[in-house]
Amino acid sequence: MKARLIITATIASLAFASWTTTSFADDASADCEVRERGEKKKGQSGPCLFSQRQGFIDIRLTNGKEYNLSPQDGKPGVYKDQEGRRVKRTEAEGNMHKYQWEHRNITVTFN
Repeated sequence: MKARLIITATIASLAFASWTTTSFADDASADCEVRERGEKKKGQSGPCLFSQRQGFIDIRLTNGKEYNLSPQDGKPGVYKDQEGRRVKRTEAEGNMHKYQWEHRNITVTFN
């Protein structure tokens, strides 16, 4: 009787553990170049962390600046940033993504 109870408890624990899986965002180290509109030289540039989950995008620069982009329904490649500004992804091919605001561009290059 005791052995049957232990086996049943073990099976129930394993079933529960496999059913409650944790979902992680996809993070990638990258190089980011931020240019304000009209700048001729590189602005804030250097290593960054790029994260994407369920269409939401986060770009974190090493200086602490962060850009959080939310997808807009029915508009592929169109986002809103944390301040409600429109952002368009103009390129997402190979190892490079480009994001364009009205006043800024960010190029993310994956290592």
